[in-house]
Amino acid sequence: MKTCISFFIVFLWCAVLSAQTDRSDRPNILIIMTDQQTAEAMSCAGNQDLHTPAMDFLASNGTRFTEAYCAQPLCTPSRSSMFSGVMPSENGFIGNYPEEDGQWPDSLLFMGKIFKDAGYKTGYVGKWHIPLPASNIAQHGFEYIENTWTGDFMDAAIPAYSARFMKENKDHPFLLVASFLNPHDICEWARDDYLKMDFIDNPPPPEECPELPYNWKISPLEPPIIREQQKVNLRTYPSIDWGEGRWRQYRWAYNRLVERVDGYVQMILDGLKKYGLEDNTIIIFTSDHGDGYAAHQWNQKQVLYQESIKVPFIISKIGDFQPEVNDRLICNGTDIMTTACSYAGIEGPSYLKGRDISQIMHGKQSEWRDTLVVETDFADNTVLLDIKGRAVITSQYKYIIYSKGERREQLFDLKSDPGETKNLVYDKRYQTTLADMRNYLKNYSDTEREIFGL
Repeated sequence: MKTCISFFIVFLWCAVLSAQTDRSDRPNILIIMTDQQTAEAMSCAGNQDLHTPAMDFLASNGTRFTEAYCAQPLCTPSRSSMFSGVMPSENGFIGNYPEEDGQWPDSLLFMGKIFKDAGYKTGYVGKWHIPLPASNIAQHGFEYIENTWTGDFMDAAIPAYSARFMKENKDHPFLLVASFLNPHDICEWARDDYLKMDFIDNPPPPEECPELPYNWKISPLEPPIIREQQKVNLRTYPSIDWGEGRWRQYRWAYNRLVERVDGYVQMILDGLKKYGLEDNTIIIFTSDHGDGYAAHQWNQKQVLYQESIKVPFIISKIGDFQPEVNDRLICNGTDIMTTACSYAGIEGPSYLKGRDISQIMHGKQSEWRDTLVVETDFADNTVLLDIKGRAVITSQYKYIIYSKGERREQLFDLKSDPGETKNLVYDKRYQTTLADMRNYLKNYSDTEREIFGL
């Protein structure tokens, strides 16, 4: 009997040691996503018109990337890219497709499945908006999936569902996605509808609201197709006839929605602390795309101006990573998958082209991409309009081209003109730069030459 008891004690101790070793060697990966948050909408990014202590805390415990971009500034394409690691033009999800079976190919591995097959516990809480039913766990791989349908105060429930997942899986390595809806409610606010799920007070008088950005006015030599797109659906773009006062109130309301979601982000971080998971969890914070934020008199996304395509991007490990700011070019659509797999010690699919951000964070690699491409396909909600666009971005210049319309191109010097107010396409001094940008896009993929007539 004593021998059996001793054996049992040894067995339990070995199991504990095994669990501890497993946990220490394989970090948890927590991806916190907001929806429609432009990169500058954080106080740690220097914005004094709002206060985001949770996001600032993440930045103080990790690296904030100032030049991070989405793959495409529209919900489904961006999210499909993040969870496949493949650009929208390559995986085929270029619009807001319905959440139906039969669209997502088996050969395109979903992040949840990759981590589940590697022994991770997998959880997804919050907004889904991916062309694959949330109920199809066998394909997407997230065993614990909750709160994916939009409803009143949906974001407020995300910390509770996330904490339950943390509690149930605190002794195992896990991948958890906490996907918030806000500040996307700004779309409803703009058209005077009930907000989809949250509530904020009416704005104060315009003179008490944030100042307009210096690039508020529509830029000269802007491609006309942009404003044609804006007129397609006045419920999507009710801002066409807004005056300065309404735009200032828009920025006020947007800031309040960002602050609201920041409070929920703090609750997610509190869950980590409550269950003793801070020291072994890599946190990736980002958004699926940005918002016009009144720049160029634009609400919503889809266009290729900086406010719509630049996103917050922070990688943290609380109490471990030092605060840094990095200006390398990041694409959250392709780089999150590669980076998360790297931290977890998982070999991702061979077709992934994203970069491992951990390499530059921890001094293992100095070379990095010097050029990035962002895509867009204009749409009226779920209906594609057969108008494509591409942005080619370097550390100094940005080239934009649309597939239709007159005066289709834009070229900006982001160093001297970060607000993109001076289109240099017709400036003779920049013709060599313009040619270089065109050639880069021409060689980007086999289809670009035909689509854009390069």
